[in-house]
Amino acid sequence: MRWAFQRLLRLVRLWCVAWVLLGVVGCGAAFGATAAPFIFGANAEPQAFGVRWGTLILSEAFRRLGMPMQIVHYPMARYAAMLDSGEIDGDPSRIYDYGAAHPNLIRVEESIIDMGFVMYAAKPDIKLKNLEQLRTSGWAVEYQRGVLFCENKLKEVVPQDSLSSISSGEQGLRKLLAGRTDVYCDLETSMRRYLNSPEFKDNTRLFKVFHLATLPTYPYLHPKHAALAPRLAAILKQLKAEGLVEAYRVQVEKDLKWTR
Repeated sequence: MRWAFQRLLRLVRLWCVAWVLLGVVGCGAAFGATAAPFIFGANAEPQAFGVRWGTLILSEAFRRLGMPMQIVHYPMARYAAMLDSGEIDGDPSRIYDYGAAHPNLIRVEESIIDMGFVMYAAKPDIKLKNLEQLRTSGWAVEYQRGVLFCENKLKEVVPQDSLSSISSGEQGLRKLLAGRTDVYCDLETSMRRYLNSPEFKDNTRLFKVFHLATLPTYPYLHPKHAALAPRLAAILKQLKAEGLVEAYRVQVEKDLKWTR
């Protein structure tokens, strides 16, 4: 009887030890697992000025948040659709009015970088003093697909049969040079990247015909990350106060060695 009781006691002890070990292993696996990164979508060209500048800012912001962050590169229209569907988590930099076209997204209420929007031409006789000229100019006008500010402003004044969009900025400049279009609208940083590329850096025909605007841009997040928005806004504000946002801009300018 006593032997049977001792044997039962040993079995109970072994059973308890087994459960403790399972708990330790389970906890260890949980603590050892790497958190999934927060994924931003960005321009298909990783070396683009705005992408590099935004990457430096967001890398430091998410370091302070204690969260891994990753940037994937696609054409603008594609990663916009991916964010709407929740395939990615955020867009680093869009104008304030982007939220009206994508009301499902959460805007971070602190701007990240200021972006210029410009119009270029190749024909020397094209002179643009204001957008109203485009109503009756007869010019063929084009913009980079996904650059919402260019799209919205041009649709207000350019006749529908004179307005087109294109997915490649380089192709937009080629069409200007070939005389197939007259005016092209894009982000200023994108234009500078094209003009400093081997294909266009020695071309003297392309010139800025109009500066459309310079606007602050904001990160946008998928609704599942709504709680992150105020925390990210606070850190962006802190980075500006520390002078890091401007320091990163200067660093990118220096690294790119742009002459135009």
